Amino acid sequence: MNVGFASSGGQRTVLAAGGETLADTAHLALAAMTVALMFAAVAFGAAAFGLWFGLYSIATIVILLAFGGLTTSNAARIAADLPTPWVGLWERINICVFLLWVVVLAIVLLRQQDHRDTL
Repeated sequence: MNVGFASSGGQRTVLAAGGETLADTAHLALAAMTVALMFAAVAFGAAAFGLWFGLYSIATIVILLAFGGLTTSNAARIAADLPTPWVGLWERINICVFLLWVVVLAIVLLRQQDHRDTL
């Protein structure tokens, strides 16, 4: 039973043979929407919370663009079922960088709330 994992004889082989499905197309569309929403959240956060958080947000965007570019540069290799040993790491770096940004945003918001409570 093929559950979609990228292994020999798995989903990549099916895709390379032209076996794309509606689920594959939906996955790409939802991934693109997720990336757009991530960038929007970081951009709004950068504008809302001062200079240092803005600079941190810009650094986050630069890292997301760099590793996102590395990931998408291998899209043809994935579709052709060729080796892409670093793509998984690059994707996880992007997720971790964004989640770290969310944690820092939460800390900024909590500190602002604490400051308002003391007034």
